[in-house]
Amino acid sequence: MRYYKTGNSDRNTLSTVKMKGEYGFYIACDDRAILKCVNTMLLNSGMVGLSDTEGKMHYLIDGRRGRNYVLGKVKEKVLPLREASPENSLYEDAVIYRAIDTIIRRYGFSETLMGTRILRVPLFRLYKDPKLLKCASKSLYPLAQPEFHISASQVERNLRYAIKKSTKLKDKTRVISVLHFLLDETMNEVVQKYGRA
Repeated sequence: MRYYKTGNSDRNTLSTVKMKGEYGFYIACDDRAILKCVNTMLLNSGMVGLSDTEGKMHYLIDGRRGRNYVLGKVKEKVLPLREASPENSLYEDAVIYRAIDTIIRRYGFSETLMGTRILRVPLFRLYKDPKLLKCASKSLYPLAQPEFHISASQVERNLRYAIKKSTKLKDKTRVISVLHFLLDETMNEVVQKYGRA
């Protein structure tokens, strides 16, 4: 890392040149020097990241480059944050399964039926991707095939039988409508217990 002064007139500022794989330090002793350093960084990279005392990052984006540039920079930083880390995804999966089990017990599904065990798979997959419900016979039911070694039509038949034998949902006949209802209930359970879906 090399230190350099930002000019003869700015004796209150000392900066560093950022080399590949290193950090840059800017030491500014007055407001004008701070603004000049921030402006220089914005002109060079278009964005400045600042960390607060809790370690949270705050980004300052150069809006002078236009709204498309700003939107691109925001997406660049936000999209990686949406991807769950392995530790978080395992915790979230456990939360979802716990909510599914609560809903299954709440609506009186018999634990001894294969359809009840199968029900956990489509509900979990629907929670992750609700679009699977649009074409359940082609996209949703086959997801349970590898685990239970049965065909998609057998998956649907077992689900229908479990629904028929449940104490609170036996009047409902369509598997798709029951899955949609149970998915909504699962999402509500996660929000109530854990604060977010």
